[in-house]
Amino acid sequence: MSKPIHFQDGTFDSYSLTADFNMIKIDCYLLGSPTGGTGTECSHTIKGKKIATFLESMKIENSKELRLLAAKFSPEEWRDIHGKIQKFQTDVWVWNETSWDD
Repeated sequence: MSKPIHFQDGTFDSYSLTADFNMIKIDCYLLGSPTGGTGTECSHTIKGKKIATFLESMKIENSKELRLLAAKFSPEEWRDIHGKIQKFQTDVWVWNETSWDD
C-alpha cells in the first residue's frame, strides 16, 4: 500500500489521500459540524470497478498519477477531490462532533 498524502489547510481542515490500484480513500477532518460541534471526521473509499470510472472522470491515467497530482493540490483542489470521491464512493464513515456547551 502506498503512503498517504497529507494536507492541512490553515489550522483546522486536514485531508489524507491514499491511492492504490485497488483502493482510493480520503480521510478528512473539517471545521464545523451539522450538530453544532467543532468539526466533522469522515472517510470515503472507492473500490472495485468504480476506481476506473472515477479516474476516467478526472481524466487521470492511474492511481500513481493521482498521487503525483495530489502532492501539489491547492486547498481548493483538496475540497474538490473530496467532493468528487464522494460521488463514486463504495464505503463511507462520518462522525459529527456535538456542541458540548448545550
